[in-house]
Amino acid sequence: MPGRAQCLDIIDAQSGEFPLNAKTNCLTAAQLQTGQRYETSLVFSREDVERYCALSGDRNAIHANVEAAQLRFPGVPDIIVPGGLLQIAITGIFGTQFPGDGSLGLVFTPERLRKPVCPGETVNVVIEVARIRGELVELDVAISNAEGASIGGAKSRVLAPDKGYQEWWASRQAAG
Repeated sequence: MPGRAQCLDIIDAQSGEFPLNAKTNCLTAAQLQTGQRYETSLVFSREDVERYCALSGDRNAIHANVEAAQLRFPGVPDIIVPGGLLQIAITGIFGTQFPGDGSLGLVFTPERLRKPVCPGETVNVVIEVARIRGELVELDVAISNAEGASIGGAKSRVLAPDKGYQEWWASRQAAG
């Protein structure tokens, strides 16, 4: 069963803060290799959409009103998940899972989503290492629906954490 969007689940519901003891990875560029992949599934709720829209100021009616969504995208069963919400969920993966904590996002270039995503629908994300130059890691992102049909993609560049940061991170994990 797919998890909810990790970037929202990591935030503590009570405090609204990112807990330092949240499960993360911390891979240096030396631990990555071209072709290495990370796969996950995301599912967004209507509450995720509402929170994102409130935070971002996105007041597009297709994100709040089913009738508006259906006028823009005939046949959709619900409101539309903002593309920006999907993008931040993916960049959240870069900073928590692959490469992980300590990564610095430099560039995220999404392509237009080919099909709208509605709350409750599963989105599969495959992140693949395309190239490594020093600590710079270039990633290809493939996004598909539950049936496996491509709905979009992206290219990204991140600076992976260095060995010193990874040692600090490991000591925090051991203590926490």
